[in-house]
Parts: sequence; structure tokens; C-alpha cells
Amino acid sequence: MDKSVFVPLLAAWGIALAPLIYVTFRRPASGFVASYCFQMWMFYWLGALVHSFPWSDLPDSDAVADGFRQATFGILAFAAGVLLLGPALGKAILHKQGTDGESSVDPRMPRKYITAGLISYFVLAPTIGRIPGLNAVPMIGSQLIIVGLCLRCCLAWRRSGNAGLVKALIPTFIIPAVLLVREGFMSYGIILISTIFIFAAKYFRPRWILAVGFVTCAYMGLTLYVSYMKDRTEIRDAVWGGQSISDRFSAISKMKDNFGFFSPQDNEQLEVIDGRLNQNGIVGAAVAHLEDTSDYMHGATIIDAVLAMVPRLLWPNKPINAGSGLLVSKLTGIEFGAATSVGIGPVLEFYGNFGTIGVLAGFFVLGVVIRGLDYAAGVHLQTGNWLEFMATFLFGMSCLNVSGSLVETTAAAAASVVVAKTVKRLLKRAIDAPIPAVEALA
Repeated sequence: MDKSVFVPLLAAWGIALAPLIYVTFRRPASGFVASYCFQMWMFYWLGALVHSFPWSDLPDSDAVADGFRQATFGILAFAAGVLLLGPALGKAILHKQGTDGESSVDPRMPRKYITAGLISYFVLAPTIGRIPGLNAVPMIGSQLIIVGLCLRCCLAWRRSGNAGLVKALIPTFIIPAVLLVREGFMSYGIILISTIFIFAAKYFRPRWILAVGFVTCAYMGLTLYVSYMKDRTEIRDAVWGGQSISDRFSAISKMKDNFGFFSPQDNEQLEVIDGRLNQNGIVGAAVAHLEDTSDYMHGATIIDAVLAMVPRLLWPNKPINAGSGLLVSKLTGIEFGAATSVGIGPVLEFYGNFGTIGVLAGFFVLGVVIRGLDYAAGVHLQTGNWLEFMATFLFGMSCLNVSGSLVETTAAAAASVVVAKTVKRLLKRAIDAPIPAVEALA
């Protein structure tokens, strides 16, 4: 195929992302918009880029181009939602909460959030998290670690500037390591740590270093990823097979034997990226399949997403389940192996419901919602209302789901409301308690 078809689409992303980056760094924000764009970049733009290389020899470039075209429509509509109606929704959220001027700054709070998150992940998730209807609560509760680390970065910057901020970021590297050892996944940890880094980037000066840092981190991330993929099967066999921690570390440590820097001219490495970090292919397959069959969902998955917010404890026989595999097969006509995990992502889900108009409308709404939450969380951060910041940040993080389904997104959002209300009630007394002088803000 003529690979030049990718060029204007790749460039269109630059046009869409430029004002969104400006919004993140020049307006009240907590990084949600930039975090969502980063995930879209990772799962769509990057895959299209490797297909655009003249020397690449990757399959199904026509399908990738069709899918990337829909993703480009999506990111442009997302940008429109962010810029046109996002701030208005943010102000409406603040008005409804009615607490934008109430300060709840407490330097002890980041540690409390982190502790609560650790308890959720290591204690509650393996116990009550296995009870149907409660599994989402400890999952969201564990994200309090991210909230606490973000606020810790905020405090560190106030006290020590860039030096304190960089020092506060060092412990965040533990997150992807823990998730890799305990669950066998690398991408989840990278996404979580990127949320913290994007939050912290708002404080860092000078800005030009951030651009250099992003390019450096992107390159080293790709280097680590292609090295990980060479040993992924062995690592997951050790993790999922219930082997000891030392055996898991032993499997992970073998990555250094196959370590090699990423080269954009290495077609084997491009195949690795294309195989696992490129959602465009399945979107393009759905475009071709649905053009032939017209078997669109006509809003069925959106209705399911609304119903997913009802807790299973209140509706034990709820017919809605998380997961994307069967739905992806239905929309693309491709049968996947039982052990193959395939995320549907918003581009395919919106297209699968209403075609291109679904992508445009769906991403416009996503842009409005994510920017509204981003704006509200940013204002809460500026005014020192850390309780409402936590509640808004948890809800916003549940919306940053670029590789999963809308059902997963809304279920997580509902769980975040429960977690936030519980944590706010528990921390009210702690906020009213005297703050030791040694912990007072500088």
C-alpha cells in the first residue's frame, strides 16, 4: 500500500494535541487530559507510526490505516470536547460540590492515602475483592496510592522545588515492578506511573526539559518493552504458575540477557510493537466487517455501561460482565484463542455502535467529561481542598481507560464514588486533629 496515507493522519494528531498540552500546563488541571492523550498515543499513534516507515514490513497495513483514520477522528473530537465544553462542566462540578473554597490541606494526608491504598491492594483485594459485587472496590481503593503520591509530589515541590519533586518521584518506580512481580503485566504499571509523572510535570520548570524528558522516556520505554516481550511468556509462567517471589525475580532478571536498545529499523522490534501496542488493526478489521454486514450494536454496549454502574450486590443476576473478547470477535468477525486477551478500546466500541458518527460523538463526550474532571481536580488542588481533590481524582482516573470497555469504565467510576465517600468520612477527624509543627507546610 501507499504508506504516505499515514502522514496527514499522524500530523493531524499534532494539531489536536498542541492545544491540549497548552490546557494542561496553562489552565487549572491535574493531568487527566494529557494522561488520556498519552494512552491514545501509545495504543494508536505509535502503531500507525511504525507502519508508516518505508522500510517496515508489517502485515495488514490497509486495516491499520482504516483503523487509525477512525482514531484520528476520535482524537480531534476529543480535543473539541476538551476545549469547547470541558471547562463549563468543570465549573458545574465545582458548583455542585460546593466546597471549592474549603481548605483541607494536611501534610499527613498523602501518607494516609498511600497507606489506605496499600491496604486495599495487599489485604482487601485478595480477600473481599474476590466476592462478586465487591471486586471493583479494592481495585479502586488501591489507586489511593496514586493520589497520595501525586500529593506527595505537590508538597515536595512546595518545599524544595525541582529537587524535591524529582526526589519524590523516585519511589514511583516501584509500582511497575510490583505489578510485574505480582500480576505479570507491565503495561498497567507504565500507565499508572505515567499518570503521576504527568501530574508532576505541571510543576516542573523549565518546560523545555519536559519535552526532552518525554522523548527520552518514550525511547527507554520502548527499549524496556521490546526486551520484556522476549521473556514475557517465561515471566508470566512464573507469576501465574504461583512460583515463589525469588523464582519470579529470577525470570524477570533474565531480561538483562536479552536486553537491546530499541531500533526503529529493526523489523522484529516493530513487529512486537505492532502486535501488542497497536489497536488500529482490530478497528480496521471492524470497519471492513461492519461495512459488509451492517451488524452494528446500535447503542447496546452504551446501555450495558449504564447498567454496569448498578452494584451486583443490589442486582445479583446482573447480566453485564467486564471484558472485551467476545465483543471484539462479534465486531471484527475474528475468532481469538481462549487464552488471548483483547481489549476493545473506545474507538472500536464507539465505531461498533454507530460507525464514524459514534466515534465523533463518543470522543466529544469523553473530552467534555475528562476535561471537566481535570478542571475540577485542578481547582481543588489550587484551593487546598485535598478531600474533594481525592474524590475527583479517583473518579477521573476511572475514565482514563483507553484499552478496555465502557462497562469497565463505568463500573470503576461507580466504585470510585463509594471509595471516595468512605475515605472522606474516615479522614474528616484526622483533618480536624492538630498538625505537628514538624509536618506543617513550609
